[in-house]
Amino acid sequence: MKKYAKEFLKNPLQNSALLYAIVGVANTIVGLGVIFALMYVGVKPEVANPIGYVIGFLNSYFLNKKFTFKSANSHKRDFVRFGVAMGVAYLINLAVLLGMHYGCGTDKYIAQIIASVCYTISGYCISKLWAFKPSK
Repeated sequence: MKKYAKEFLKNPLQNSALLYAIVGVANTIVGLGVIFALMYVGVKPEVANPIGYVIGFLNSYFLNKKFTFKSANSHKRDFVRFGVAMGVAYLINLAVLLGMHYGCGTDKYIAQIIASVCYTISGYCISKLWAFKPSK
């Protein structure tokens, strides 16, 4: 653990988990920026929202492929796998949210925060171990 911490502090931008988090923040800013800009010019929220999410998804894919995981695989392969990875991460998010809130009686805001953390961790793990894993 000590060795890993020293290595991380030496060059934190080589750490894919940190890069994934940075991309996530950038992605949130881009997605919300698109949504808010569209709503500002009169686009209905129910139209602006999916457009913002699609733009955010594309932004996330390209930044994670190039910078976080440095994948040399084909776009066709990685894009499909990334879509599946994010879909699975969302289902995990939803299961945690519903299970905690309705099954355990956890406050809906706390359940949402915990579910979001599960989404981020599962999205990172699936992306690293499968979606952007180098081809053989």
